[in-house]
Amino acid sequence: MVEVVVTEEFTAWYEDLSQEEQESVGQRVSQLEQAGVALPYPFSSGIIGSRFPLRELRIQHAGEPYRVFYAFDPKRQAVLLIGGGRA
Repeated sequence: MVEVVVTEEFTAWYEDLSQEEQESVGQRVSQLEQAGVALPYPFSSGIIGSRFPLRELRIQHAGEPYRVFYAFDPKRQAVLLIGGGRA
């Protein structure tokens, strides 16, 4: 099990989502907590070309893609940096 921590930017984005959107994001975050670095594609993937080892959570809600960028810190916590995806 992996501890998940969030930034203020992620929290602001998340709080602006509808309840249904929050549930979809929350389900994927729960999977990340359970699987950690072993969470497979298509649920998580690396960001190609990034200077830092960034990853993204890949979420589908009502047929629309949502993404949450995250990284693992030195304590191996998953740090949710920011999310986006809806118009």
